[in-house]
Amino acid sequence: MSKRLENKVAVITGGTSGIGEATAEVFAAQGAKVIIAGRSEDKGKAIAARLGQNVVYSRCDVMVEAEIKAVIDLAVSTFGKLDCLFNNAGGPDKGTLETVTPEDFNYSMNLLLGAVVFGMKHAAPVMKAQGAGCIINNSSIAAIRMNQGGYLYTAAKAAVTHITRL
Repeated sequence: MSKRLENKVAVITGGTSGIGEATAEVFAAQGAKVIIAGRSEDKGKAIAARLGQNVVYSRCDVMVEAEIKAVIDLAVSTFGKLDCLFNNAGGPDKGTLETVTPEDFNYSMNLLLGAVVFGMKHAAPVMKAQGAGCIINNSSIAAIRMNQGGYLYTAAKAAVTHITRL
């Protein structure tokens, strides 16, 4: 039986739990070579070992642009190309309307929006040079519905939805 993602290379941010881990499992089962990017080293290494030789874990804090670039470069240097970037990393925002600080704002926007922007920035040139590629940005129902998350989370996910449509 052929595998739909055979010979494809994917980077999955936030790949050490939840949606990211499940995506890595599906991609690997469908024949993709996968870089799992995340901050949880023990979990990432265990997932990569469980999923086999075509899955590699790379520690990556998506709030640091240089680390995003490094994981994209790792995919190309290890597997020769990049077919898919799944911008999945995220988490809850910090602060409320009444308590938000500049640090809370910067943390939330950097994690929820900046990681997507910089992932796209570094994946797009690789994919353009190859003549193909796919970037998947994980947003949220909170982007279009009220009371589905914190207000900074909602704003950041709305921005992710919007830039994905560009």
